[in-house]
Amino acid sequence: MILNKRLIVITGGIATGKSTVSRILSERGYEVLDSDKIVHELYNRGSIIHTELVEEFGPEILDYNGEIDRKKLVKIVFSSEDKRRIINGIVHKAVIEELNNCVEISSENLVFLDIPLAIEELVNLKKYGLVYDEIWLVYSDRKTQLERLLLRDNRGMKESVKIIDSQMDIEEKKKHVDRIIDNSSTLENLMLNLDNLLENQGNMD
Repeated sequence: MILNKRLIVITGGIATGKSTVSRILSERGYEVLDSDKIVHELYNRGSIIHTELVEEFGPEILDYNGEIDRKKLVKIVFSSEDKRRIINGIVHKAVIEELNNCVEISSENLVFLDIPLAIEELVNLKKYGLVYDEIWLVYSDRKTQLERLLLRDNRGMKESVKIIDSQMDIEEKKKHVDRIIDNSSTLENLMLNLDNLLENQGNMD
C-alpha cells in the first residue's frame, strides 16, 4: 500500500474487455490511472523517457519535430533482446514513478491501475517499485475473445488468431491474479460480476 491507500491493478488480454471495465469504474467515480496514457505522455519531448532514449540510441530515433519516432523505436526493439531490455527498463521505471506520484497525490482511498501487460511485466513492476494490493483479471474465454476481436477490428481469422497467440494465454494469466472478472457473456453480467467485487472492497474498509 501507499499512504494507506488500496491499489488494485486491472489487466486482461486483447478483446477481453479491460478497457470496458476501466471505463465503467471511471463512470462510477473511481479513480483509474491509465498506464498506456501515461506512457504516451512520457514519450513527449522534454520528458525523462525522451531524454534517456536519445542519450542511449542517438538523435536518429527522432522525427523531424524532435519527437520519438515510434516506428524507429519498434525496429530497435525487435533488432536486439539487449536493446529491448534497455528500452523497457527506461520506460517501465518512468511509468511506475509517475503512477506512484499520481497515487500519492490522489485523495481517493481506492485507486485502480490499468496496466495491460501487468502479468507479463510483473517482475519489472516490482523491480521499479510498484506496490499494489491485488491484481484483477478481466477474463473472456478464447472463443469469445476471438469473436470480439473479429467484430471489433474487422481483421481476418488468421491475423486475429495470430494476435491472440502473440500474448500470454488468458488461461495462464488466471494463475497469477487475485480476482477474476468474468466477461465471457453479456455486458450486464460483466457489470454484475464487477459489482460483486466492488462490494467486497467496501466490506474491507
